[in-house]
Amino acid sequence: MNKNSYGKTILIYDSVKYFVPYFFEKGLPAYPLFRELPLFVRLLRKLYFIFGLPKNTWYAGWKNELHNAEKIIIFSTQYNDVLNYIKLVAPHVRVIYWYWNPAFRSADPNSLPDKLCEKWSFDKNDCERYKMRYNTTFYFDNIKLPVNKSEFDVVFLGADKGRRAALNSINNELSVIGIKPYFYIVDDNAGKRGYEGQFPAVDYGRYLEMISKSAAILDYIQEGQTGLTLRPMEALFFKKKLITNDQSITQFDFYNSDNIFIIGVDDMKNLRRFLKTPYQPVASEILSRYDVGNWINRFDGQLNQNEPLS
Repeated sequence: MNKNSYGKTILIYDSVKYFVPYFFEKGLPAYPLFRELPLFVRLLRKLYFIFGLPKNTWYAGWKNELHNAEKIIIFSTQYNDVLNYIKLVAPHVRVIYWYWNPAFRSADPNSLPDKLCEKWSFDKNDCERYKMRYNTTFYFDNIKLPVNKSEFDVVFLGADKGRRAALNSINNELSVIGIKPYFYIVDDNAGKRGYEGQFPAVDYGRYLEMISKSAAILDYIQEGQTGLTLRPMEALFFKKKLITNDQSITQFDFYNSDNIFIIGVDDMKNLRRFLKTPYQPVASEILSRYDVGNWINRFDGQLNQNEPLS
């Protein structure tokens, strides 16, 4: 395993696959929870799960690194018996259970014994509700955006999650006032194998192509969410304007009304002018706070000066 400036840290990560090589490039080994398998072997594994047989047979390469690890960060998963396995095999390892999505869309934090892991979240409301620790979300300063000619004023790509009607309304409103949007709302069932619906999932690399052709990114958070999604991070790192319904964004150190337009607060009559004015650069020391490296450091209490409120 790589020894890196973040200590001997392993990530168990089953989210955006595009990010995996960028984790490794930073010296952060990121493994899926389970090994990737051909279809017929996956069917055998499913039988294991149905009959309650040990899942550790199917764990990915991270389990071979536990003896060297100091810290393991698990992105929330439905298979939380992995916590018992780690405690049994490597009781010396510090285990951080990380919520990168609102808790209501993942494992109930109250179901995770404190003796098995530390619970952290990007969402301040969830931290208060479930007595978890707070860390910001993060992005990668080693991801570079493709260079393309501008085609759109605003781009949105994201799952439906009950937001389609509201997003369609915004799409229509933008078009009426002379703004050119490109919205792609992924069907909620798109994650199922062999899905052939109208709006299947789109590869993240393709999404970056969309961003590269747009002046701004739309961020539309779910009701009750207070944590930053990836969209503000993408806007920040790629120097794109942001249109968002997240009114709490004014509390963050990168907020600048020249770069961020807040739906429900700012006057929609001014949106076209907002999009035409130049992006205002954000100080490098602020930008670096949201890089994955500083995200890792914050778990160890290594906070930068003027760290965002926790």
